[in-house]
Amino acid sequence: MKKFIIVSVSLILVAAGVFSLSLYSFFSKSEDKTEPDLKETVVEKATKDEVKKEVKTDTDYLTLLSDNGIFSDNYEKAYDYVSKMTKEQMVGQMILSSCPTDESDLDLVTRYALGGYVFTSDNFYSLDASGIKDKLSKYNESASTPMVMAVKEEGGAVTTVSDLPAFTEYNFAHNRETFVTGGMDQIKVEEQKKAEMLSSIGINLNLAPVCDMAVEQNQIMYSRSLGGTVEETCEFVKNVTEISQSKGVSVALKHFPGYGTTPDTMDAVVTDTRENSVFETNDFKPFEAGVEAKSHCVMVSNVLVQSLDPTCVASLSDYIHTILRERIGFTGLAITDNLDSADYSGYSGGKNVYVQAVLSGNDMIMVDKAEDAYMAILNGLNDGTIDEEIIKKACLRIIAYKYTAGILV
Repeated sequence: MKKFIIVSVSLILVAAGVFSLSLYSFFSKSEDKTEPDLKETVVEKATKDEVKKEVKTDTDYLTLLSDNGIFSDNYEKAYDYVSKMTKEQMVGQMILSSCPTDESDLDLVTRYALGGYVFTSDNFYSLDASGIKDKLSKYNESASTPMVMAVKEEGGAVTTVSDLPAFTEYNFAHNRETFVTGGMDQIKVEEQKKAEMLSSIGINLNLAPVCDMAVEQNQIMYSRSLGGTVEETCEFVKNVTEISQSKGVSVALKHFPGYGTTPDTMDAVVTDTRENSVFETNDFKPFEAGVEAKSHCVMVSNVLVQSLDPTCVASLSDYIHTILRERIGFTGLAITDNLDSADYSGYSGGKNVYVQAVLSGNDMIMVDKAEDAYMAILNGLNDGTIDEEIIKKACLRIIAYKYTAGILV
């Protein structure tokens, strides 16, 4: 009996040992399986958090321009391009400067990464077509980003290239005269010649057409406007926009929101006293036609339009830019008229004129004093007066425009 008990206890102990080993093996394997899963989950979570963070950053960045606008096919390339730019380069892209006639012209391009130049006949007077083309190529060789090369080639008294000694084959009358003598068909012929001429020498932006509708000789834009009805002016703007841009020369509809029948004046700052309803029924219409035709740019005037904003001239007015974007539906480049043509400091809401031009919604600032404008905007960015998002959004639109217009490839 004693022997039986000993054997039984031994068997029980052996069985218990085997069972314990089995349990240990089972839990060890379970732990081995669980531990890698846990580590993998932590890694995945960290990765997902990083991805989530990156996506959030990208989303915030992308929403700076989410308007499905006329440059939207090139927004993605523009985002990539701008992400590699310094804030100084972004500010420089917003400057559309008059081109100096001395040796400082190349220096300004390299020092401030200028977005573009506006040329006058003085810049080209002694050059033929190939000489102009070479001159513009040198600017782009010096530029960190290919430049907007702009002129005012309206016809008549406002021309940059066609009146040069080397371009005697061209003689563009002002549009009012052309329309009277040859109608819209002749307007189309002339506009095609203009665009082909400008494109052949490397000009990529014509600061035209004039969308204003003056009817009397004592009105500011009489000699530069078409002189037709609202409907005829709309057709004119549409034709010029489509013809010019099909030839590789962007247009800038001007002068928003419209001089209309405002009398000529000796005052440095023009004041428009017309009722708001006049803009709705007349002045806005040609701009709407140009926007519908996908005009790349709109030039905003320096007129004080009392019925729209009695405190700021149009180029410095938040409200007038809101009209341009939301009422007119424009998604292209908003460019100021020349902010150095007069003293607009009394019409800028107490801010620096160049800074207010950025804050009001312009993408490019047209100036004579490139260095002053650049430093004012950069200082406004650095001291927090201008949010970086505003600069980035403007620069994104500029770069997307340059891709769309073939300035950047």
